[in-house]
This record gives sequence, C-alpha cells and structure tokens, in this order.
Amino acid sequence: MRKTISILTTVTVILFSCSSKNNRVTVQESFSNGQPKTTIYKTIDNKNTYYEIEYDSLGRIMEIVPYENGVKNGTQVYFHDNLNVSALLPHIDGKRSGFTYEFYEGQQTLFKGESKDGEFNGLSTWFHKDGKPSFTGIRANGKKEGEWTEFYENGQIKARGTYLNDGKQTDWSYWNSDGTIDTTKHN
Repeated sequence: MRKTISILTTVTVILFSCSSKNNRVTVQESFSNGQPKTTIYKTIDNKNTYYEIEYDSLGRIMEIVPYENGVKNGTQVYFHDNLNVSALLPHIDGKRSGFTYEFYEGQQTLFKGESKDGEFNGLSTWFHKDGKPSFTGIRANGKKEGEWTEFYENGQIKARGTYLNDGKQTDWSYWNSDGTIDTTKHN
C-alpha cells in the first residue's frame, strides 16, 4: 500500500510540474482522432531535463519517461489500461539501474529484480497474485546464475536446480504440490 501511494505521489508531482508556467509542451505525434499520442514536457528553467508522456487513443497515460541530458534518467513508469501502475524501471545515465518492479492490474507485485549498468544483476523474483514467490534466483549480467527455485501457489517448492550462463546445470529436483518428491532430472 505504501509503495502504491508513493508511486501515485511521484506521478502527481510529475504531472503537476509538467503543467506549471515554466514548462514548454511539444506534441510529437497524434492519433487520427486528434488525441496526442506522445507529448514532451520540457522545463524552461532547466532545458536538459524533460518528460516524455505517451497516451493511448482515449487519452489515458500509458507511459512516463524522464530524461536528463538526452538520456533516460529517473524512474520510467508504465500504466495498465485501468490506470494502475504496471511497471517501474529506474534509469541512471541511460541504463537501467536499481530495482525494477512489475505489477498485476490489481497492483500486486508480479516481479521485482535488481539491475545495474543496464543488466539484471542480483536477486530476481516473480510472484503469484497472492504475493507468494513463484520463481526466484540470482542473475548476473542479465543471465540466470546459481540456484533457482520455483514454487506452487500454496508455497510448496515445485522445482530447484542450478543455472550457469542462463542454462540449466546439475540435477534438478521436482516436487508435487503436496511437498512429496516427484523426480530428479539430470541435465
């Protein structure tokens, strides 16, 4: 809940700052119905910082991209059709860096992963709609590395094994949803 409020506060600040007197608005593209498709909001006081906002044909905001000195810098925000946030992608100097979040339409977390220098590096976790982990492990330079675990919706382990350079390694173990061992496969 706190994350959702923080996201909405950030979006509100962006939209409020875009509507102030010290900004220049440029419509880059429009739909056939005249509705803007892409709009650039540039701060006159600081010409190197601006936001690109993309809309759908109904005028709903679909994406907000912050730029500084011509590259993405800040948190890029994507929206579902219901206007809930669908993804948050932080950028530093044009490269994805920090924690990326993706959300189901109801705002439950779908994915959380750490990025550095444009690649996923660190823990990546996908979630079931109830918030329990679905699949989790480490990525290095964008590729799965080390032990990964997949879970059933009831929280029981479904599979566990090791990746090396995005490929399955060693023995993988598989369980039934009741927690009993199903099989071990050799890769």
